[in-house]
Amino acid sequence: MRDNPVLALLKVVGIFMLVGVVGLSFWQNTKWEDRMERLGTRISGLEAVIDRQEGTISKLDRTIRKGKFVQGGSGGGTAPTGEDVVPEPDQMEAIAWNDEPPKWMKGRAAKLWGSYGKNYLQPDPNWPEYPSLDDPRVDPDGKLTLWYGSAPADLNPLTLSDGSVSRYIRVYCDEYLAAPHSQDPYKYKPSMAYRVEVSPDYKTWIFWLRPGVRWHTPQVDLNKYPHLKGENFMTAHDWKFTFDLVLDGDVRAAHLRSYLKDLDRPEVVDDHCFILHWNKSSFTSIGANLNLVAALPEFIYGYDENGDAFDPATRASQFNEHWFGRDFHWVGTGPYYLASYDPETRMVVRRNDDYWGQLPTVKIIEREMFPARELSYTKFEGGAFAYASYLAPDFTKRIENREEFKSGKWAVHWAWSTGYPFIAYKNTHPFFRDVKVRTAMTYACNRQRMLDVTQAGKGKIVTGPQSMHAPTYPKDLEPLPYDLEKARALLAEAGWTDADGNGVLEREVDGEVREFRVKAMIPTTTFFKSLFEVFREDLAKVGVRLELEPLQWGQFSKRLSDRNFDITALFWDTTGWDSSMAQIWHSDQIEDPESSNFIEFSDPEVDRLIDEARYTFDLEKRVEIQSAAHKRIASLQPYTFLFTVQSAFVYDTTKLSDPSKADRWKSRPFIRLFPLYVPRAK
Repeated sequence: MRDNPVLALLKVVGIFMLVGVVGLSFWQNTKWEDRMERLGTRISGLEAVIDRQEGTISKLDRTIRKGKFVQGGSGGGTAPTGEDVVPEPDQMEAIAWNDEPPKWMKGRAAKLWGSYGKNYLQPDPNWPEYPSLDDPRVDPDGKLTLWYGSAPADLNPLTLSDGSVSRYIRVYCDEYLAAPHSQDPYKYKPSMAYRVEVSPDYKTWIFWLRPGVRWHTPQVDLNKYPHLKGENFMTAHDWKFTFDLVLDGDVRAAHLRSYLKDLDRPEVVDDHCFILHWNKSSFTSIGANLNLVAALPEFIYGYDENGDAFDPATRASQFNEHWFGRDFHWVGTGPYYLASYDPETRMVVRRNDDYWGQLPTVKIIEREMFPARELSYTKFEGGAFAYASYLAPDFTKRIENREEFKSGKWAVHWAWSTGYPFIAYKNTHPFFRDVKVRTAMTYACNRQRMLDVTQAGKGKIVTGPQSMHAPTYPKDLEPLPYDLEKARALLAEAGWTDADGNGVLEREVDGEVREFRVKAMIPTTTFFKSLFEVFREDLAKVGVRLELEPLQWGQFSKRLSDRNFDITALFWDTTGWDSSMAQIWHSDQIEDPESSNFIEFSDPEVDRLIDEARYTFDLEKRVEIQSAAHKRIASLQPYTFLFTVQSAFVYDTTKLSDPSKADRWKSRPFIRLFPLYVPRAK
């Protein structure tokens, strides 16, 4: 039966009407979603603007409450110009080099001004500049996501000697009394101290601190820890507290104490002036005073978790296990604060909008934590990271032929390291007490092949502990060559022979015939595994059997402290300049289990040279002494010193500005990202 034509027409009209209603609804919903998305974007932008203003408002509020502004007749605020007004922290350089103390300074601090003449600190004419947040190139809300690597067991600022913490936290969150000049690290510019005076014998150092520098707000539940609430300002008492802790032999800070062995005591003059008294005139005191230790906030580290002050009799042990570092918190005065730290996942530092100096351009720096370098490459190539540091073979294999690199979206900056990896022999081990054996191990180490395998030859074999770039590195000293015949001859001279013909050397050691079989305790990384595969192969050719023992960092560091190893390997970073060698090479460090002399190296001549350098101020003479110490250590081969490398910093130009701007320091280049910025989206 056929449908009625009128009914059929009505059906068609109804269907079209239904489709229209659905379409209109879909169109409206789509427009609504678009509107909501645009509104969300505008809200996010407004939140960012508000966020950027919070620091300025906070500063203005504190300035008003301190009476720095007065109400003008027109309703505006004007700053008083009276000499009795204490300037803001960023204005202290205006008085730092005056012959007379400022009018607002009272008491003994004012009387001490000019005791030893001029300000020891000097402006740095070559300090690298970085752009302001108003620069049109800069995204002021920019975020960098980068790689961290293995995390330390805690974040206690004094007991830690972890280089990653120095590079990724301390340099952003802490500040020292002064900063080395970028091109001449023998000179220093103001930082937390705006004026420093030194006695002619270098035994008395007077520091005037910037007033009004505020500690970061602790990133904890302040309702749970009410004693940490409120504003807290850095004072001379914090600096005395910190130096007292380092000098306490029961505090696990041997790596710092080695530089302060001649420090007598700190003395507080007032809240913003203190003195360091030294027992001896020491060149080491210059760097140790100005750029070794960052102050700790006493309001945190002088108290337990409940806010009770530490008993002086047990303060050291309580500090060593302090809950704040144990729970991965950190408080400083720097341009960034540690917002969060999870050793299993990531660390985040955020711009401190309350910072006294110029605000850094990058708002957030996030570092993901995992040990595998390979994964850092994958993360960068997938767009998650702003840059990655490639070993040369990986750069060739993974980057050179990528379209992103050819088009210029990715770019590369080749940067020299200031440190070196090394193979270390426990010098008190019965096999390695003999310098002939240690020297033979170096002759049997094909360092050029290691450099080729791990770095495609991008680097240079080094001869000893001073940085290859430093004036104290002896340029006339050549590294020992790879020479298996020489290695066999030295081992034979040391009494090692293959009497039973099984291919393994043996000799009598402490009354017992033992084969030359040793273990190498190494960090679990592809880099060290590749090095030791080469080393193991070459040692087998001279009759030495090497077993590899890769360990995760926690177990590795404990075994290192316990001195429980035959051979190990690590990487030392240097300042890149004239570096004191006491921390690693002086015999007085052996007794402290936390010291860096974990191989128990001892040599009277090296001790003498280190001590002589400690008390030598003439720079030309220092170069001679430091070079001589370097040569003496090289002659004893306590390590097989490997090489200094060039790494490829590959970066996404849409996420990061040219990183060569962060490579413009003689001392520790490329750990400061401050000159860099996230480009504003076009």
